[in-house]
Amino acid sequence: MRLDELYRHYGTWTKMIRSLDLGNSTYQLWRKKGFIPFKTQLLIEHKTKGRFKAKESHAIPVINH
Repeated sequence: MRLDELYRHYGTWTKMIRSLDLGNSTYQLWRKKGFIPFKTQLLIEHKTKGRFKAKESHAIPVINH
């Protein structure tokens, strides 16, 4: 899963971190790194009952050109 997927679903970062029971610093770290770590993706997949799927290929930095 990617950050933009979560944002599109929740509409705001605040709703996302509250719904997933995450801290703001966690979200900020993901933004800085450019990805959600795979283990965290697995947790989100579980918390969302599979709505978002964890993908190891998405657990790498996104390079913006």
